[in-house]
Amino acid sequence: MNIGASSACFYPLETEKSFRKICEMGFSHSEIFFNSHSELNPDFLKEIIRTKNHYGVTVTSLHPYRSFSEGYDFFSEYKRRFYDAMEDYKKYFSAAAELGARYIVMHGSKGKREISLEEYAERFGELNRIAEAFGCTVAHENVVNFASATPDFMRFMKSYLGNSFKAVLDVKQARRAGFDYKEFIDVLGENIVHVHLSDFDTAHDCIPPSEKGLFDFSALFTDLKNIDYKGDGIVELYSDGYKDSSEIVYAAEYLRKIADNVFNQTKF
Repeated sequence: MNIGASSACFYPLETEKSFRKICEMGFSHSEIFFNSHSELNPDFLKEIIRTKNHYGVTVTSLHPYRSFSEGYDFFSEYKRRFYDAMEDYKKYFSAAAELGARYIVMHGSKGKREISLEEYAERFGELNRIAEAFGCTVAHENVVNFASATPDFMRFMKSYLGNSFKAVLDVKQARRAGFDYKEFIDVLGENIVHVHLSDFDTAHDCIPPSEKGLFDFSALFTDLKNIDYKGDGIVELYSDGYKDSSEIVYAAEYLRKIADNVFNQTKF
């Protein structure tokens, strides 16, 4: 399992600068969090691609900034908006194709759903079929206060869509929602294709992974190995959760050592 980092770690630093920092820090894998619509423009993407190619970094996933409105855009009772939003998201799919990213991270519907679970799954499946035509996959993340916060939701999506349903496991979001991450692994198994990593202590629920934290990464990696996990582990933090970027580098080294003991194949 490769250990990477998300450009979200440096928000609100501009996306291109955040991505360059990750590259300069020596990461070989990254997630890019796009923060505005203009960042999907060809000239902006060319700059990201130049940086990617210069440092030889693999972009594993893209995270649209519109996650706050995905419920309104894709999963409301007004279906015409679903098709309009899908046209907008084709720009993310196209960007993923240019960057070689395999996954588009989706939060989905926040709060009360307007449509049935069956309709929700149908629309998610339709969106993913479009993404696959571009060579990428939409992966649904578990997020607190969203429909995806519970293992039951993920269980339904997997049962309805089968192996075509792919998921992102975020250990911090599981903890915030009051669930053990193991419940998501038990429900989703090999449908998990991407993992967001962070640590916690008695005072903070999102800090860089290290010996100071309380999260058992050895147990997590062992659980992932047992489901034959083939994806990356992406360090995803908030800028107020650490004091210096060196903590992110240390976190990656810390995680790499643990993963080496479990997977025997990890790269930083």
